[in-house]
Amino acid sequence: MRDFTLTQAYTLAGAGGNQLAWTIRLKNTSTERLEFQDLGFPLLMNAWWNGGNQKGIYEQNVGRHSFVGKDGSYIYWQRPNGVGPFLVMVPNAGTSLEFKNKARYDEGPFAEQDPSWEGVVEYFIHSKNISVERATKTAKYLPATSLILEPGAERTYGFTFRWAADYANLRNVLYDAGVVDAVSLPGMVVPQDTKATLAVRAKGGIQQVDGESGKNITVTARGTRKGYTLYDLAFPGLGAHQVTVRYDNGRQSVLQYYSVKPIEELVTAHATFLATKQQARTARGYNGAYLQWDMSRRKQITWDDYPGGGWKEWMAGGSDDLGLAPAAFLSEKNVSAPNQNEVASLDYYIEHFLLGYLQGMTENGTRTYQVYRWYDGQDGTPKDQGVWRAYNYVHIANTYLNLYKIAKRYPHITTRLTATEYLLMGYRTLEAMFTKIPQPTPIGDAAHDLGLMGELLHPDMLARLREEGRSAEAQRLDGFLQGKRDKIFAQEYPFASEMSIDTTGFEACYTLAKMYGNTALAAKVTRASLAARGNQPLWYFYGSDNRHMGESWWNLGYECQLGAWQQQDYLYSYATTSGGEFDEMMRSTYGAYLAGWANINAGQISADAANIGAASWQFQSEKGTCNYNWIPLLDGWWAWSGEADLGFWGALRAATSTSSRTGSSGSMPTAAR
Repeated sequence: MRDFTLTQAYTLAGAGGNQLAWTIRLKNTSTERLEFQDLGFPLLMNAWWNGGNQKGIYEQNVGRHSFVGKDGSYIYWQRPNGVGPFLVMVPNAGTSLEFKNKARYDEGPFAEQDPSWEGVVEYFIHSKNISVERATKTAKYLPATSLILEPGAERTYGFTFRWAADYANLRNVLYDAGVVDAVSLPGMVVPQDTKATLAVRAKGGIQQVDGESGKNITVTARGTRKGYTLYDLAFPGLGAHQVTVRYDNGRQSVLQYYSVKPIEELVTAHATFLATKQQARTARGYNGAYLQWDMSRRKQITWDDYPGGGWKEWMAGGSDDLGLAPAAFLSEKNVSAPNQNEVASLDYYIEHFLLGYLQGMTENGTRTYQVYRWYDGQDGTPKDQGVWRAYNYVHIANTYLNLYKIAKRYPHITTRLTATEYLLMGYRTLEAMFTKIPQPTPIGDAAHDLGLMGELLHPDMLARLREEGRSAEAQRLDGFLQGKRDKIFAQEYPFASEMSIDTTGFEACYTLAKMYGNTALAAKVTRASLAARGNQPLWYFYGSDNRHMGESWWNLGYECQLGAWQQQDYLYSYATTSGGEFDEMMRSTYGAYLAGWANINAGQISADAANIGAASWQFQSEKGTCNYNWIPLLDGWWAWSGEADLGFWGALRAATSTSSRTGSSGSMPTAAR
């Protein structure tokens, strides 16, 4: 280092020294003018998820939530169990953040390592060079700047680390630090038939709010309330939109919204797309399966037309979350809005792919209802006859349960089987999961030990069996669930999954806690779910869950909306409006519910007419490459549909639950209600 000095200082500040002030001073010691193109720093925190068991992860590790938005930027870290305090990093006046970078796979000793660690993350005050150098690996959302110092000149930057006791206190910390506290209702993803209400406050005062140039955003001032300045925002165009809050005499905070079509339109379009474009019609064994759609090639991803990369049996096998969740979503949609063609598509799927292939195993001439893992290229009997993946069984049981409801509720809709036959098929699939998976398996005794996505169906399945006079079956299923209950309740953090830290087990743990009166576990699950979700004013973080790879590149995955169901049910079943975290939980829940609908393409992901109604697996806010590098990206959106339908299924369950409680026939109520 020559021609300049870099001095860093750390001092205790605040009342009683409860804050840490970090100052960075650059001085030009040469006789020439200097340009500092990049000024950034890494932040290493205890987020190596393999560092302990579930107790160690939830009590000793931390999850990071960051907002890079110029002067209004901030970062906070919290334990995954959601228990405070949180560590909050805020910029001092004159300091801002504009760019984030991280070490990707094979980029040195601090590179990301799936499923243990997301890699070292760097934040930049200036990024003129690095933002260009890393253009193929890391997203740039804001203009890049540099620092120019004349001979002898110097510049000081600074951040303060503070403690926040809880979410409400976090907002007060931001306000007290002089940055913008922004609240958006009902979320940061906004349907075109809905206006967003933005509430902002800043210690230095709010001057104005501006929409991004050229996007025709309407910003309407609505006065003040409880210390916040209110604005209504309308987004006539689809996709990403920036909104800039100008405050404190020249400072800026840049928020990012996303506009989507009305939810009812998205649901209808995607259901039609599944039934007409994603279902295989072939003489091969995967006939009837709902396969992934590839927006980059505008076609199904089939066993016989596979573009390569990844694990073919998983990607093109018509099973697991990728292949089984579409039927769960499509059947859930038809419970509320039946369509004869879509029901016929589901029956074709059940007859040919489920009963004809995945659940084709028999014993002494009787169907066992065990589930093969996937189609593996072998027509008739698979080469891979593993039936151990418990995750698959629940999606199928949900589909059968929904066909029971459709057949029961709509006599004008033609179904291939009777309502009772569908119900018993759902029961027998669950029975096979609990009793007919040979041990040991690569993931342990998952049916009894792990929370599985879709297990919110258990109370409904028990109730339907009893309504139909099937008390023996109901009693047997309840016995299995009580055994699972005892194992789950015996653990302090029963959230383990295939990954070191994961949000997929929350829903099942919550369901069992509610079924059997464990209010403490219901609250613990909800705190953990809330801690996994961002509340920063960025559409790809707000309400989206963080898993083992942090917030960097797995955004708006299926747990975004599936987890919203669990949080929403907690709000209705346990929470009170006077509770300290009620408002934050409500915003998080409805924000998450809305955010996941951005995955359905209405032209904002791909303008190609062949892709309208298709879904993206998830949004990768980091952009660039990742370890799924065989999947093409469309400006950050994964071009393959993947597991997206599991999230949509969860969202419909949440909307249905809200309608039944409120008497509404529409979608979920807004957060302002």
